Amino acid sequence: MFPSAFVDESFWQPQGRPGAYLMSAVIIDQDDVAPALAAASAAARGQPYHSSELYHRGHVGIIEDMLDVAANHAGWSAVSLQIPLDTRPAETPNDSTRSIHRVLGEREYARQASLEQLLRYLNTQRVRDVYLESRASHREWQQARTENRRIPTTDRNDVRTYRRLLEQHAISHRVRIVHIKDHTHPGLWLADAVAWSVGRAIRTNEPQWFNRITDTATIIEATTGKELHINERGAAPPTGERDPHNLSQRAQIMSSPIAYPTTTPPDHTPNIYTTLLHQAQQVRDQPPR
Repeated sequence: MFPSAFVDESFWQPQGRPGAYLMSAVIIDQDDVAPALAAASAAARGQPYHSSELYHRGHVGIIEDMLDVAANHAGWSAVSLQIPLDTRPAETPNDSTRSIHRVLGEREYARQASLEQLLRYLNTQRVRDVYLESRASHREWQQARTENRRIPTTDRNDVRTYRRLLEQHAISHRVRIVHIKDHTHPGLWLADAVAWSVGRAIRTNEPQWFNRITDTATIIEATTGKELHINERGAAPPTGERDPHNLSQRAQIMSSPIAYPTTTPPDHTPNIYTTLLHQAQQVRDQPPR
């Protein structure tokens, strides 16, 4: 049976800084979906889950429990990272495609670039259903039903990206995207925790939460699909079975987490951000094979 993936997003766009956007996917084998969702519900302790809100309220233990569920119940997690936030080439007056991207805005462009690369990756992992949280309001869903449309306007860009990949034969017709209206879906909580852990490392130079899942997670650059590393011992991407209890040889030899300095460079850009930005620029500059 084909695995499913639950997806969430996060972005960091400080004023006057390049920022970053990421989209996370937690991949769960079909037979393990029900136990994983039950474990996620238990980790949330009967309350709606959102990592950022829990962190600001001081409930870090709940976040850590959710990350442990992702590490122990999911087959693998993948993060598509756009760094800096806007990697679009400079516009030319007659380039209508880039003009469309400009209208969409930096964040929307980054979302679609990240979604495209994530769908390509999930296709290689033989994922079937890809669940994303709908960005449409209840009113937009009602309007869509009134107009006999399956998808609200707000979610159409995701569908366009998906259909374009199908038309290009970049992904299999096996892959389906499903926009979830229920914001309290436990699968989305798992993806939220993974996205938050990577975002926290990038924004504040604190990788300790990502280190809880690093054995079973891969970060890929959103425009090339090349692997990036928060630390130099990132787990190897899965080939074949994605079983967190049967890790790749590279993941098995990983030792204790790296101790990162808590200080940031003089320009206040986090060290991990700078490292990932350098890696991303390197892979984008590599000539295609």
